[in-house]
Amino acid sequence: MADPASAVRRSALSNVRVPGDFGATPFNGPGIHLAERAPLSVVQVETGAERTGELIEATGTTLGITPSQVPNAATGTGRPRILGTGTGRWIVVEPESRDLAGILRAALPESTAVTDLSHARVCLRLSGREARTLLAKGCSIDLHPDAFRPETSRMTSLFHSAVLIDCRSAGPVYDIYVHRSYAVHLFEMLLDGALEFGCRVA
Repeated sequence: MADPASAVRRSALSNVRVPGDFGATPFNGPGIHLAERAPLSVVQVETGAERTGELIEATGTTLGITPSQVPNAATGTGRPRILGTGTGRWIVVEPESRDLAGILRAALPESTAVTDLSHARVCLRLSGREARTLLAKGCSIDLHPDAFRPETSRMTSLFHSAVLIDCRSAGPVYDIYVHRSYAVHLFEMLLDGALEFGCRVA
């Protein structure tokens, strides 16, 4: 039997994500840049509303950044970054380098549910001058820069897939987290929608 600890994670997009330029060739370069962020540690932490203060304090002590209690707010630079997804619930994300889930289980109050989603999520980074226009083709949230600003995250539907979108910068740059089983569908829909603007896949 293979040792689980020696298993290498295989991208859900390994058979479809081909680097290169696709679609139109605007004089000022592709309007869309699309890439997969991997490997990432993605861990959900959740507790009851009455225990959020304990969770926030313990998280800040352990990771050096504090989750925001403001709905849909994101904190941190990405090493790690914490995305608010609901009352008493956050997603902690960082480049994979340590047992993030194990560290959080050991440090957070026993009342906290810690769920490792690293193998169950794919993260696509969408950027470029037409990134906001492309997102608007597939989701109904208000994407105006005044409404969906950097340090904001949203749970929504994008091209019929449930996603968590993290606005990283006003560039605009978005990180899109999707269930692994829908990753190919979402990647292909984003690429298809980007062809009119020109799309560079990294």
